[in-house]
Amino acid sequence: MAESIYFYNPSLAAAILFTVLYLVPFLYHLYISFIAPYTGKYHHTGYFVPILIGAATEVGAYAVRAASVKTPDDVGLYATSATLIVVAPVLVCASLYILIGKLIRSSGRDSSPETETKEPPLLFERFSPSWIPRVFVTSDIVSFLTQAAGSGIASSNDWQGKEKDVGVGILIAGLALQLFTFAFFLVVVVWFDVRVFSSSSAREGSAAGVRMVLNGIYVAGSLIMVRLIYRVIEFSMGMDTYTWTHEWPLYVLEAVPMLFAMLALGWYHPARWLAPGFGARMK
Repeated sequence: MAESIYFYNPSLAAAILFTVLYLVPFLYHLYISFIAPYTGKYHHTGYFVPILIGAATEVGAYAVRAASVKTPDDVGLYATSATLIVVAPVLVCASLYILIGKLIRSSGRDSSPETETKEPPLLFERFSPSWIPRVFVTSDIVSFLTQAAGSGIASSNDWQGKEKDVGVGILIAGLALQLFTFAFFLVVVVWFDVRVFSSSSAREGSAAGVRMVLNGIYVAGSLIMVRLIYRVIEFSMGMDTYTWTHEWPLYVLEAVPMLFAMLALGWYHPARWLAPGFGARMK
């Protein structure tokens, strides 16, 4: 029998279970993104489509993992599954980055002339809020490419020797950049909430919907942070440690947080709570 690439006996049942579970957010985001707008129930929110793609990626990731468990010596299946699991959160974060840009662009602006604010938030007087998602998304892409490069280098010699050490170091740097980027994003969200949304003029009009969307960002953001911290710790500890020789951390600290983050963003989806065209009025 060929040698397994896993450091433990992987569970086929767990891989199949999460393949099925991720179908729930995938089907819901598919409905709210492409079906509901045509029925008139919700409006189009194209900037949230990356979450749908992320959910589909998770379905594919765990389906491929199930195939990998059946053939544990197949490096290609293992690498494909691991890569898809890394890609999915990047897509989810991309939608959140674009969403906060739209919220900031619309801060203080309401359909009522009496409540409309002409000035942008103080922090962005010199910079267009449209740059916020661009900076965050660019940083996330750089982080992902760094992780992919590190993983490729580390696995080039079957995760052994000097290549493994160099590759893991690069991979950790990519993970740290992703963690820093998302942490700073949450700081921006809190700043927006406290400095702008809590103002008296922002409590009117569409503020209730904004409040619900912010709640969704906080819930999903907390879960994504758990996943990011786990990944940094996992690789920083080394490949012969507990997180590499046991399977449950992958599901409890990676699969479960991302699953509930996608479900939360389905409930707090901007199509459900924000008015059509929200965030499109200020360039």
